[in-house]
Amino acid sequence: MPDLYSASTAKNKNSTIKSSGATMPLIRDFIPPAQGHSLSSFIVLPNKNIRFETQEPEEEILLILRAHWATNLSWFLVALLLFFAPALLKYFPLLTSLPVKFQMVFVIVWYLILLMYVFEKFLSWFFNLTIITDERIVDVDFLNLTTKKVADTEIEKIQDISFTRKGVVETVCNFGDILVQTAAEKTQFVFEKVPNPTQVVTILQRLRTEEKIETLEGRIR
Repeated sequence: MPDLYSASTAKNKNSTIKSSGATMPLIRDFIPPAQGHSLSSFIVLPNKNIRFETQEPEEEILLILRAHWATNLSWFLVALLLFFAPALLKYFPLLTSLPVKFQMVFVIVWYLILLMYVFEKFLSWFFNLTIITDERIVDVDFLNLTTKKVADTEIEKIQDISFTRKGVVETVCNFGDILVQTAAEKTQFVFEKVPNPTQVVTILQRLRTEEKIETLEGRIR
């Protein structure tokens, strides 16, 4: 891939782009300052050490999106209730009639199953993510430890972007679903329950406009 950007500034917003032998500044003032950490739902301009499998050498990650943390509350509350469930053993005569060793085995197995449940839910949240770079969108669907689906599309192939925010929780916590229509092999990309949907849509729209301008001006990518 040809060189796209030179070294970025302190905020990683200003870069350079080559056009007809000249170097022109590329200012992305629509990208917010770097924020978030590895467990965040909304990561802007992550550390350069964070890369994904198919990332090109000169490709820059602008956003990493996961479902809003509030979407984890339902399974977290279920896990919390299940954690205290063994304390109710004394109310079940059938179980209390068993030898103490059997009761202990039952409790240990119970907590192992609970641990597996929590671990699976966390992995599903952590690895189901959307990556927005300066060149494309990458959608990662984590199905289980051995299976995942990865789809991507170039920014220039985006045709339409919209979002929906439903209910009080999504409005108060500021998250929603983003729908991206593309001209790629996968015609729809859905980012479910991601934070700051308005800001994400604006960034995608500006990136798409930037791509169109570069194409019209014959800039080299």
